[in-house]
Amino acid sequence: MEKSADILIVGGGCIGVSIAYHLAKRKAGRVLLLERGEFLGQESTGKCAGGIRAQFSTEVNVRLSLASIERFERWEQELGFPLQYRQWGYLFLLTSEELEQSFGRNFELWKRLGMKAEWLSTKDVGKRFPYVNLEGVRGATFHQRDGFGDPNDITQGYAKAARREGAMIETEVTVTGIDLDSTGRRVVGVRTDKGEIAAGSVILATGAWSRTVAALANVDVPIEPFRRQIITTDKFDLIKDPWPMTVDLSTTLYCHRESGGVLIGMSNEEEPPSFNQTFDEEYGEKMLMTAMGRIPLLEHASPRAKWAGLYETTPDHHPIIDRLEPVAGLYICAGFSGHGLMHAPAAGLVTSELVLDGKAGSIDISRLRLSRFTDGTELADERNVI
Repeated sequence: MEKSADILIVGGGCIGVSIAYHLAKRKAGRVLLLERGEFLGQESTGKCAGGIRAQFSTEVNVRLSLASIERFERWEQELGFPLQYRQWGYLFLLTSEELEQSFGRNFELWKRLGMKAEWLSTKDVGKRFPYVNLEGVRGATFHQRDGFGDPNDITQGYAKAARREGAMIETEVTVTGIDLDSTGRRVVGVRTDKGEIAAGSVILATGAWSRTVAALANVDVPIEPFRRQIITTDKFDLIKDPWPMTVDLSTTLYCHRESGGVLIGMSNEEEPPSFNQTFDEEYGEKMLMTAMGRIPLLEHASPRAKWAGLYETTPDHHPIIDRLEPVAGLYICAGFSGHGLMHAPAAGLVTSELVLDGKAGSIDISRLRLSRFTDGTELADERNVI
C-alpha cells in the first residue's frame, strides 16, 4: 500500500473517481484514492437509477447538470472509453396547480440558462406519450438532452482515465482516522486498517457516510442517509423506445427502460434516516401499484429484481463542495441528495479547481459552501427531488 500522497481522496464512487481523474489530468502530484469495498462504485453509485437531467429548480444545480451533460455527450472523445448513454429525455408530469406554478418559474430559469425544454399541455402528453394515464395530469415539461447512463461505465471510465493520467487507486482499504498536526488545524494524513498514509490534502467523497468520516476530524457536516428502493422487470416491450424517464412528482414515482425491461423507483417520504439497505416488501408493493396506476400497461410487466440503496441528503438537497474549516487541507464533495451520478463530471471538475486554484472557476459553487447551514444564509431548497 502507498505510504504518502500529495492529495488523498476517500471514497471510490462516481464522485471520487471523477475527482481523481480531474486532479490527475492537471498533474496535481501524487493522487491516491482509497475505497473500502472490494470494487469501485458498489454503494450508492452502483445502486442508483442512472438518471441524468437538467430539470432542477435552482441555478447551481442546473449549471452542474448542463456542464455534466456536455461531458457525457463527448465522453468517448475525452476519455476514450465506452458509455451507455441514452438521451431519451425526462418527462415531468404536473398534477397540481402548485407544481404548475413551481415549474413555470423553473421554465423561465431554464430558458435563461439556454435549455431547450418544452412545456406540454395535457393533450400534448397524451399524443406523444400515450402510455401515461392522464388522470389528474395538468401538463408536463420535457427536456430532450436529459436521459440516463450506465453507472458502472461512468465509474470505470473515470477510474481507468485517472490511472492513465497517473492517479493511484486502492480498494479494500478502510479509513479509520484523520491525522491532524499538533495545532489540530491542518490535515497531515489518514489512518487506515492497512496502516498510516501521509497526505498534504484529503478530500472526502464519502457519500452517505460523510458525516461519520468528517467527524474523525471533529467537523460536523449535515448529511443524512435515507433508504431508496428500485424494482426492475423482465423484458417488457409494450411501450416503444425511445421511452423517456417518466416522473410523477406528486407521488415521486419514476420509471425508464432498463436492460429490455423497466426500472421503477419511488421515494418513501416517511422513511427515517438510517443506513438500512434491506428491501421493504410492503413499500415495494405500493411502488408497483402506483406505477400501474400512472402507466396501466405495467400491469403486464413481471418484477425480476429489487434492491435498496442510500441517498446522501442535506437539509436543502444541494451538495456540499467546500473546505472543511477550520481544518486546512481537508475538503468535502458529498451530499448530492440523489443527484451524484448526474453531477459527477462537474463535481470532479470544480473540486479539482477548489483544491488546486483556491476556488472553482468553471461554476460558481459559493452556494454549496458548508457554512450556509450555520451563518444565517436563507437556504434555497431544491424542489425537484425524487
